[in-house]
Amino acid sequence: MNIFQAAAHGELGIVKKFIKDGFDINKGDKDKYTALHWAVQEDEYEVVKYLADMNANLNSKDIDGSTPLEIASSKGFTSIVELLIEYGCDLDVHRDRYTPLHASSAHGRVEVSKILIQQGLSVNQQDQNGEGYSPLHWAVQEGHLDCVKLLIQAGADVNLKDINGFSPLYIAASEGHEDIVSYLIHSHANVDIRNESSDNATPLIIACAYNHRKVVEVLIKNKSDLEIKDSEGKTALFAAVEHADKEIVHLLLEYGAKKDIVDNSGKRLLALLDKNL
Repeated sequence: MNIFQAAAHGELGIVKKFIKDGFDINKGDKDKYTALHWAVQEDEYEVVKYLADMNANLNSKDIDGSTPLEIASSKGFTSIVELLIEYGCDLDVHRDRYTPLHASSAHGRVEVSKILIQQGLSVNQQDQNGEGYSPLHWAVQEGHLDCVKLLIQAGADVNLKDINGFSPLYIAASEGHEDIVSYLIHSHANVDIRNESSDNATPLIIACAYNHRKVVEVLIKNKSDLEIKDSEGKTALFAAVEHADKEIVHLLLEYGAKKDIVDNSGKRLLALLDKNL
């Protein structure tokens, strides 16, 4: 058993012997995973504490740039997160601006997220590999309502867009997370915010295109504009007729969506309605 296996399996005595015999405590395996990375990943608190006591580098990065704190945050290992912070890990170390708070939010780790927010990590920092996702974007995309609530209560910008124009509400609508859609609107998200990289579609248009009926209902009840057109000249009803089931089409018609629409290519909505209804 090597030191990495020992750390992962909580074999503290074996880990101690390796260190006593002169093993470089900060040496990593082929993926640059150190003994500390392994102990953190497997929630081996006592091994983590020993390695920290022996001055292991708390900010070491694996081959992908992940630190022990990011790993503990993504796993929701609250005690280890607190231990790493207590021993002075650098909270400003990140992976292309993807912070431990991004990781905890993406995995729905509410208690860890609370700790990181209390430690001052930004709820609005935008990463780069996710192309500008904030912790709120990640929590919304993965459907973690409790994290969404926590982040918004801590000051997350509900209308912040990533570099491609995706806002939290647009993401929630496209993923079909009606509970998150409701909470974002309650938190003053712009119900008709557009996505520039998706033909200037609104949350309602994308919800219709992806056949998310419950989301469509929430958006309509919260006064989403039925007549906004995307860059192709298509409204929500147009998207529903082309992509959704008849139930959504009838819902939009019940709320007064206009039928006499012609898109930029000359396609007539009335003709589509006659064909599909």
